[in-house]
Amino acid sequence: MPETTPATTLEWYVQAVTADAAFAKESEEVATQMVTDFIGAGNPFKVPEKVVARAVLEVGADLYYRKASRNGVVTMEGVEPQMFRLNRDPMAAAYPLLRRYLVMGL
Repeated sequence: MPETTPATTLEWYVQAVTADAAFAKESEEVATQMVTDFIGAGNPFKVPEKVVARAVLEVGADLYYRKASRNGVVTMEGVEPQMFRLNRDPMAAAYPLLRRYLVMGL
């Protein structure tokens, strides 16, 4: 996985406040594992590191924001709850980023 700078961590990307920083870190670790499992250990298809890093951020953000949207209802401080359909697959945002680099079966 690529080296991260403070500006490319999930904590920065989702603007996690101090209380949520640990959850953001955990979400990033799970996202990294999911993306690595999808690509394959050792990156056998040579997906560019920047693309992998972006996929991890997108998947991590989806996992992170699920905490604030239980049962399809978004709750944010000072804002009325909003109904919306949750994406069941947190990898949905990563598939289009990674697909062009991966060999798909016929």
